[in-house]
Amino acid sequence: MRGRREEAGGRREEEEEEGEEGGDGREEEEEVRRPDTRLGWVRRGEHNPVPSYISSYFPHLGGPCTPQRSKEYHCVLNVRPLNPFRGTSYLKAHSLGNRCPEVALAPTSVAALCKKGFSVSIEDSAGVQAKYLNSAYEEAGAKIVDRDAAFTSDIVLKVRQPATEEVALFKDGSSLVSFMYPAQNKELLNQLAAKKLTVFGMDCVPRISRAQVFDALSSMANIAGYRAVVEASNHFGRFFTGQITAAGKVPPAKVLVIGGGVAGLAAIGQAKNMGAIVRAFDTRAAVKEQVESFGAEFLEVNVAESGEGTGGYAKEMSKEFIEAEMALFAKQAKDVDIIITTALIPGKKAPVLIKREHVEAMKPGSVVVDLAAEAGGNIETTVPGEVSVYKDVTHIGLTDLPSRLPTQASFLYGNNISKFLLSIGEKDHFNINLEDEVVRGSIILQNGQLMWPPPPPPEPSPGAVPAAAAAPAAVKEPPPPPNYFTLTMKDASAYAAGEDVPTDPPEYTYLYGIPAAVFLGGYAATAASGYPESHQMAYLAASLCCVGALGGLSNQSTCRLGNTLGMIGVSGGIASTIGALTPATPVLMQMGGAAALGGAIGTTIAKKIEITDLPQLVAAFHSLVGAAAVLTCISTYLHDFPNFATDPAANAIKTALFFGTYIGGVTFSGSLVAYGKLQGLLNSAPLLLPGRHALNAGLLTANIGAMGWYMMDPSLNVGLSMLGTTTTLSAVMGVTLTMAIGGADMPVVITVLNSYSGWALCAEGFMLNNNLMTVVGALIGSSGAILSYIMCKAMNRSLPNVILGGFGTSSTGSGKPMEITGTHTETNVEQTVEMMTNAKNIIIVPGYGLCVAKAQYPIAEMVDILRKKNKNVRFGIHPVAGRMPGQLNVLLAEAGVPYDVVLEMDEINDDFPETDLVLVIGANDTVNSAAEDDPNSIIAGMPVLRVWKSNQVIVMKRSLGVGYAAVDNPIFFKPNTNMLLGDAKKTCDALLTKLKEQYE
Repeated sequence: MRGRREEAGGRREEEEEEGEEGGDGREEEEEVRRPDTRLGWVRRGEHNPVPSYISSYFPHLGGPCTPQRSKEYHCVLNVRPLNPFRGTSYLKAHSLGNRCPEVALAPTSVAALCKKGFSVSIEDSAGVQAKYLNSAYEEAGAKIVDRDAAFTSDIVLKVRQPATEEVALFKDGSSLVSFMYPAQNKELLNQLAAKKLTVFGMDCVPRISRAQVFDALSSMANIAGYRAVVEASNHFGRFFTGQITAAGKVPPAKVLVIGGGVAGLAAIGQAKNMGAIVRAFDTRAAVKEQVESFGAEFLEVNVAESGEGTGGYAKEMSKEFIEAEMALFAKQAKDVDIIITTALIPGKKAPVLIKREHVEAMKPGSVVVDLAAEAGGNIETTVPGEVSVYKDVTHIGLTDLPSRLPTQASFLYGNNISKFLLSIGEKDHFNINLEDEVVRGSIILQNGQLMWPPPPPPEPSPGAVPAAAAAPAAVKEPPPPPNYFTLTMKDASAYAAGEDVPTDPPEYTYLYGIPAAVFLGGYAATAASGYPESHQMAYLAASLCCVGALGGLSNQSTCRLGNTLGMIGVSGGIASTIGALTPATPVLMQMGGAAALGGAIGTTIAKKIEITDLPQLVAAFHSLVGAAAVLTCISTYLHDFPNFATDPAANAIKTALFFGTYIGGVTFSGSLVAYGKLQGLLNSAPLLLPGRHALNAGLLTANIGAMGWYMMDPSLNVGLSMLGTTTTLSAVMGVTLTMAIGGADMPVVITVLNSYSGWALCAEGFMLNNNLMTVVGALIGSSGAILSYIMCKAMNRSLPNVILGGFGTSSTGSGKPMEITGTHTETNVEQTVEMMTNAKNIIIVPGYGLCVAKAQYPIAEMVDILRKKNKNVRFGIHPVAGRMPGQLNVLLAEAGVPYDVVLEMDEINDDFPETDLVLVIGANDTVNSAAEDDPNSIIAGMPVLRVWKSNQVIVMKRSLGVGYAAVDNPIFFKPNTNMLLGDAKKTCDALLTKLKEQYE
């Protein structure tokens, strides 16, 4: 923006000279002549810049006063300096005829002045064009007078500086408060000085916190920014806000505001309130926070350079910055629908920011609003004062935007000027006190003597200091020049000090080996000393570590500690088991060989397995757990059989052995079937055998009978036969149960099998009298059961319904499911990226399709890019999404997605109505609205992610086919849904590539 000077947007404690949102910081110093004893003149330079839309609001404000004026209406007020407000007074407010219909005071301001003791007189019909009738002024306490009577006053309040012919009407020694712009109106000031007038300039009010309420320039700039958006909407052929109608979707308008001063921020707020997508640009980093507070996007260039200058203005920018800025505007012009510019240079032609080629690149029907039109315009093709069309782009170059809201302009200006008047002097007294920085900064003439630029504060009275202590007034010394050597050394030292500072502190995870070594070493020492109780104590310690591991893994902040505790517990359990057995060396070598072989197999599988294949890997491992349980139970029966005749706990041990064998058989075969379905070796559809429930009941009865015979007959052969029988029957039962369950319910099957394996381990602990196995088995069994219940609840189904291969939910009605009609809407990568860049709140709902496509890596990179652009991007995870509980959480974490943006269904479901865009990637049943809308659907009542309640939904799938539940999804045909069909991996890669191009 060529380093344009811009409004600071907020007040500063020091005095600042007024300017609007533009400027290139290259103003030339112009001649200033101020005679000491007579009225001089000042050429227009940096003092008193005139914003375009303010000077046009008050005609000829940018140049000397001329007698060619529209008719004005007046009101005046009379008071005597140093006198109380109570007394005779007339207030002179005026309307500027056809060009500017505003009046200096609204009836509310008149009432405020009358309350303070002013007698206010209003010229007849002064407020008609501002919609303020004479009767309203009379009700407020004013008198209606003619023009000549209005000027015979002590104080005259005006909107603009007086015309030449009006000067003679002023009473000698009276006061005038108005916009004056002394740098441009030297002849007028000479004439007013001859009348001994005291003149205050509303444009000269210093920019300090206390004077905010007097700032009329900001009031007019606020109106101009608001009206710019209203005018743009009037000439724009579409809605500002996006809408979804039966006739189709209407995208929201895109608005670019250049300049973040008062007018720019007003335009941003109004455009955002009207539902548009708003972007803004400013060279000053401080404006970014203000822009984003409105919900707009702050655009930045890739050149690291600050535009902060002195006095609230922007400094001159480098050539590289300007080139990057022009490239940004060229890119935005192709994309946005409306451009509003507010850049001005005090005393100079406005900088050209939008060039002809930028306008030619805009879409037909676009609109540009140039608030700097009267100063030459920020847009090369603007025609000042007119609404024109160039290359099918409407140009609004109007120079009277505040005048198009005359009532509002009069109300705000009336508040500014009346409160300024009441602030002059002490309480209820009008008195010019030059020690008041607002008075000193705004006064132009005092009794005919030129006081502008602002005089310094008066020196203390000599009488206030004893003669002996009297001293000449101290001369304010200029600040010392900056010590560039010191500054350079400071920066160099800071850089050198941080050269080798790591980004993250070291974690020292190896220190966890200390408690592990103490545990194992202490156990080894006590066991070697002949203390048999040490084995059970070691079991207890290992069990507590395992319990602590589960507690630690439940929270992100303690998950690493939980993982470490788990490793310590397992290591302690292995060591204490070996210590309790005290095997001979040959047996110990066999045990070590078996452990080494198992470790080698596990390592090989772990290196080859994909993260997406974890569900089937878990199922395969469960089958090994089941087989181990069966073999352990049979071998334990053979080992302990000689003691059954004399052991009083024989029946308890035999019961645990039988249950362990039965559970192990079901777990072994069921896990193999689950592995086959998940790996694709078997058909994932449920195999519904005729009379399957009777068959399963018969198998269960046969197992019960085998257990009865096993418990009643004490012979070895019968015991082994019954254990073999239940192994076979339970294995068959595992197949029949699992084959009847569809692929959609495999997550529950895995958790149930996990629970089975835990209880089998618990049974082994009982029969081996091993407390560690009992505790760990109970932990696994109960946690698997709890997780199964949670998942069944998330599907609104009962556990027996899932395990026995049932269909439907507990809420499914008996009628015919709802028929889904309509036509789906397809989109493409380009349109999807555009919606992503326009949205502020985005939720991504992944499903198993994301796992299969391995699309977590491009998705994670996309999320990182969007979050850096201040987008609120989060993930919504359904409890049964994927093929294993937590599978999607693991995938996203492995790809580098932050934990704090991955939320569960219950945490995020209420946020969809406030969400701009939802990306559904490979999910179907978990976002199916039929669960809530169709009582006869087989998923009726199932809790789902309510993605359809967001503003826009994009569903990424291979086709419109059904999910595992074989239910059509109504959201595919909703008006706010777009289908992005294709391979999820290729589509996500294309989205990432296009998104990078968009932000380059």
